[in-house]
Amino acid sequence: MRMSRMGKGQFETFGDGLLSIFEADERCLTGTKASHIRFGSRTVGVKRYWEAKTAGNEIAYMVSVPLELLSAVSIYAGDIVVLETRTESEGNSGQYRILQIQPKYDSSPPALYLSLENLMHPYKDRRGDSG
Repeated sequence: MRMSRMGKGQFETFGDGLLSIFEADERCLTGTKASHIRFGSRTVGVKRYWEAKTAGNEIAYMVSVPLELLSAVSIYAGDIVVLETRTESEGNSGQYRILQIQPKYDSSPPALYLSLENLMHPYKDRRGDSG
């Protein structure tokens, strides 16, 4: 039995884990933009990888999140993403910098692709500091 292809775009799933998005300043997390957002892992294509490498960046990971997130919060390149499942499973900070944001209107449901760069030195959490 052959499965029929979707006429337009691809079907997105967001079942690979949870992430949070933070504002940062001077290597410190200063505010929470969104927390516990479901994401799907995506493949970093060869073209995307080499374009980033040519620009002096290295994409370590790419995730998709529901596009409706943009109506709730402003997300920018340079914001910090913490992949909650990576911190638990790999014993690292799970912190990544957003290098590129790409809306995907032709997927079902519409998604937002975030290209992420690994942070070699984790940012300090200063969200609770009052001064």
